[in-house]
Amino acid sequence: MLLPQQMASATELPTQPLAQGEIQNIGPGMYVSESNSYQIAENDVPAGLMGRSHTIVAQAQGVSQAQDAPATRSDLGVFGPSWEAEFLGGQLNRKLSTGNGAITTTYLDTNESTRYDLTDSVAGPNGGSVNTYKSADGSTVVESITWDDLLGTLKTTAVETLNVNLTTVESGDQAPVDQSGNPIAAADLKTSFTWKQVGGGGDNWRVTAVGSKAFQQSTVAYDSAGRVSTVKEPARGETPAQSLKVNYATATTASGSALGDVNGQVKDITLTVDQTVQTLARYSYDTSGLLRKVANPAEGSELNAYTYDGSDRVATATSDNGARWELTFSGGSAAPQAQETTGTVPVAGSAMSGAPSIAQGEGITPAASDFKGSEITDPQAYPRYCSTAVSWMWYQYSGCATKVAHYGWKNPYWKQTPTKAWVIGINGDHCTSASDKPGGWDFRAACDSHDYGYGTIGNSYKGYSYYLDRNKGISVDVAFYNILYNNTCPAYFWKGACRSTAYTYYTAVFYFGRPKNGADAT
Repeated sequence: MLLPQQMASATELPTQPLAQGEIQNIGPGMYVSESNSYQIAENDVPAGLMGRSHTIVAQAQGVSQAQDAPATRSDLGVFGPSWEAEFLGGQLNRKLSTGNGAITTTYLDTNESTRYDLTDSVAGPNGGSVNTYKSADGSTVVESITWDDLLGTLKTTAVETLNVNLTTVESGDQAPVDQSGNPIAAADLKTSFTWKQVGGGGDNWRVTAVGSKAFQQSTVAYDSAGRVSTVKEPARGETPAQSLKVNYATATTASGSALGDVNGQVKDITLTVDQTVQTLARYSYDTSGLLRKVANPAEGSELNAYTYDGSDRVATATSDNGARWELTFSGGSAAPQAQETTGTVPVAGSAMSGAPSIAQGEGITPAASDFKGSEITDPQAYPRYCSTAVSWMWYQYSGCATKVAHYGWKNPYWKQTPTKAWVIGINGDHCTSASDKPGGWDFRAACDSHDYGYGTIGNSYKGYSYYLDRNKGISVDVAFYNILYNNTCPAYFWKGACRSTAYTYYTAVFYFGRPKNGADAT
């Protein structure tokens, strides 16, 4: 991850305790012994990090069970049984509750809770007030209660700010700076969540904005049923403002002979940039409401296809990279046996094949015969089947490996994340102008992989024949976030704050990430 640079003085970072038990990467998902669960995570639309997860949990008696979204959360069960929505990269999957002079927020996926106790209260007009709550780690919630003349009632907004100092770095590491090279204040980098009540009574507190002052906030609107209706991303760096709309089916068209819509579940997701509207994900269900297919109409491609066993556990999963996994669950275990049936997915950690340049030494310019003579603006990658960011960053196809133009000609290497997942990265300075281990969480492998992803795009600016097309920059950023969220943070005991920090890093690369910069410096 490359941002402007500033060296920092020596500071001792906290040591984050690791999660208990073991983590195994099995097929398309990951098994965690601490929770005795297996999870498949998918990202359907890169913009807005619009994704979902399928979790299977072992039972004390009987077979393991696929988990539905909480019944009290209408916003999370919108993909049908056994799937949970993870819009904005899972940052909305949190709960706020009040009582006994305190506010408690909870990460639903990990069940980690933080209690905020009232420390200050200032009365306002018409029965309103501003109340400050503080947690043991210094995080805060500021609750603003004001009179709404239109509704004729008091309304409440709560802003939660996590006390993670991202300017604390180890000796020789680099502290965050803005585009002018000025240090960014620690307070401006802290992740904050805005909470409001939506959709009536009960469990109706929802995150309506998330982000930091330095990199702006993404905002969320909900419909009258408490479901996510729109996600708006502000303009960041060279990326224009974007608006995602989640459309829900108003009738069931799925039948015994054909997949279709299910009333109340997600029908499609559209992206609006300026005046251009595209449908980037369309969902098809069976008569049981189970999600069976996800397609990208804008590209005319299929993203995922699933079948299920009698317990609603995914039995086969086909992904957009062509892999097809068969999963078998034995007895009460949540850890499946997985077999990839196409034979196209390379073994993680194995020798790579691809561009001739990967056989050359580090820093050596590829052969002149492999250059086109000018920049490549072709909207399709080469090789053509290496058309996604993850096909390079995870080496999902044999042949999707290349030397990259990223502040010098860099070779690809296998890297292991803290969860022991294998990704492809380059050797460099890891998380440039940001801590390699923010808060004690090790982000190095993810940053190395992000640099490699940018380098594959950088190759197009150098006219090098092996490249990822330029319109995939956001996909590289999303792959970076997913490596952090799904393959880094689960290795630690405190996963929630790690994942919120991952979101700040993701928005930072939106602001500062430019594949062309690394190519120009090569």
